[in-house]
Amino acid sequence: MRFCSECGAPLEDRVPAGDDRSRRVCTRCERVHYQNPLVVVGCLVERGDELLLCRRAIEPGYGKWTTPAGFLELGETLAAGACRETFEEAGADVEVLAPHSQLDLTHIGQHYAMFRARMQSERLAPGDESLECRFFRAAEIPWGELAFPAVHFALRLLLDDRTVGRRHVHHARLRWSGAGSRFDAANYVIEDHLKTPLG
Repeated sequence: MRFCSECGAPLEDRVPAGDDRSRRVCTRCERVHYQNPLVVVGCLVERGDELLLCRRAIEPGYGKWTTPAGFLELGETLAAGACRETFEEAGADVEVLAPHSQLDLTHIGQHYAMFRARMQSERLAPGDESLECRFFRAAEIPWGELAFPAVHFALRLLLDDRTVGRRHVHHARLRWSGAGSRFDAANYVIEDHLKTPLG
């Protein structure tokens, strides 16, 4: 943002009085323009032991696989947004079963809220942002072709829960090493992992 939405004057970066960090501040009317993290919501849709993935028809990650997910809209709950994104990207009508993971990517100002969900019908129809959608067994997941590190970690955590035979709600920070691609999960470590059993 370069200009004030109130008066149109240029913005500058400075620490406002009483604040503890630099903000975008209007050089004329002094309005502070806050920048806050974006929330990404999505579903880990399970059908028996299979998981739903969509192959992206848009950048970033064109042609790569992801879970159905996208940015939360104003006026939506996290779960409603996750269901909407799943319908938009996969044409799938789903029911949210439980929260699964909250993953913080502070280096890009994003917070992922992922939910476990199940199909309400068998219908799948790729939306405008998907080339195709299909279910994968765990052994078939194309790990090297996943679009986003948060999706990689959410899927790993879900499969880890299956291995131990107990569901959890996960909260963690995904820290980028600062080297290599920000889209490669190998360049991330999971930190401050909280694992709360369900039920």
